[in-house]
Amino acid sequence: MAKFESGRSDFLTVWCGELVESGSDFLVEGVWPGSFEDRDYDTSELFFGSGLRMVGDVARFVSSCSTVDRLWCHSYDGDITISNSLPCLLSTAKVDLVRDDNSYAKAVETVVKGRDYQKTFAVSRGQLTVHYFQNLELCEGTVTVVEKEKRIAPFLTFDDYSEFLFGSAQMIGANARDPARSWPVSVLSTISRGYDSPVASLLAKRAGAAKALTITSARSIIPREDSGAKIAAQIGLFCEEYSSGRKNFRDELWYWAANGSLQDMNFSVFDYPPGPSVMFTGFNGDMVWSRSGGAAPKDYLKRKDSTGLGFCEHRLVKGVIHCPVPFWGIRHIADIKRISEADEMKPWSLGGDYDRPVPRRIAEDAGIPRALFGQKKSATTVDELLLMPIGHDLVGEYQNFLSLHHDNLYTVRLLYTLRGLVDFWRSVFRQRFLDFFAHNAKFRNRPRTFQWENYLFPWANQSLKPSYMLDKDANE
Repeated sequence: MAKFESGRSDFLTVWCGELVESGSDFLVEGVWPGSFEDRDYDTSELFFGSGLRMVGDVARFVSSCSTVDRLWCHSYDGDITISNSLPCLLSTAKVDLVRDDNSYAKAVETVVKGRDYQKTFAVSRGQLTVHYFQNLELCEGTVTVVEKEKRIAPFLTFDDYSEFLFGSAQMIGANARDPARSWPVSVLSTISRGYDSPVASLLAKRAGAAKALTITSARSIIPREDSGAKIAAQIGLFCEEYSSGRKNFRDELWYWAANGSLQDMNFSVFDYPPGPSVMFTGFNGDMVWSRSGGAAPKDYLKRKDSTGLGFCEHRLVKGVIHCPVPFWGIRHIADIKRISEADEMKPWSLGGDYDRPVPRRIAEDAGIPRALFGQKKSATTVDELLLMPIGHDLVGEYQNFLSLHHDNLYTVRLLYTLRGLVDFWRSVFRQRFLDFFAHNAKFRNRPRTFQWENYLFPWANQSLKPSYMLDKDANE
């Protein structure tokens, strides 16, 4: 996190966590397929994490090459604050989210639109913007948005793409273990019985991983096994199994602060390594690798959902660098889609709505039996729950916050008491009802949340703001 003050134009004040690599002209919590000593993460098309690099008089802020992380930028009266964490920025810039604005979570959700996402957010003073898959350059008090450099060649064949994935994984692993680092980065992955995470785990293994994390049951009315332990054994990874569910969720405030949603709170159940780590995942595989999704979108950053983004604040607390494999080479998504449809891929195409021949071939070529993965679409993300704090200690705090905005708190308390029934309605009946009448605009455009649920994002960020107050000591 960095702050430029107009009255001190020769200085840039920066703060970072203890596990962040730093030097006289750089800060970085990230990995990329290159030598750590070269510090060329600002020009990489495969950088994951965030960083700052001084290039002459220019301060270059580097974002992740994915849309599961972001950079925030606030400007007011000549002062500029840039951070990878919104609560941190709010605290340092001494600004607040507008208390009577309940559109923040909806604005964050526009990340699914690709590069057409909402970039400006209302704050108590000045201007706040968010940036995905873009770098920012600060020079003489002016911020310029800079597109990521294009360095990855097109993929002509499956072999081209497969070699790119495994070669990149090996180089990212070497970067993570680079002896020039003060804090070597351990590699791990998530794994399930789907298509995407087994590939992520294979690449994590190539990068030097010894461990994978899995959730035992998929999201379903009747719990369905989704543990990737058998696949991990085939790969040669030790697998830690976890159970999801409300009683196992932790640090929930960080997930509300990420996107005002519970969807990625399953990531809170994992025990992460004590030092810095990079976690390979399969987020966005449904857009990149699926045949049922049709032709490649014109905007390579367009997504079907925003899963993975909810981890962006909590990962910073845990020292985890999030590395979603399907984003590797995402600018060439049209090539990947074309390869999926090629005649040579037919032996790995099973047909139906859940058909991903590219990851299936990668996994089967590595010796994973066909029956172990990709048979039925599952998910362990948290879905269709009543959007209300889970921890009893947070319920009262949220209701106090709501008292400034919502007239009928009795409704909120009643629904919280009946939470199980509301969950059942949303997950079973309401969703099917809306899907059935999807052709009818009246039902298709029907709000899917209670109005008071939309205040979770500003409440969480404002609540975390005091705990993120920074020590006066900083590097300049």
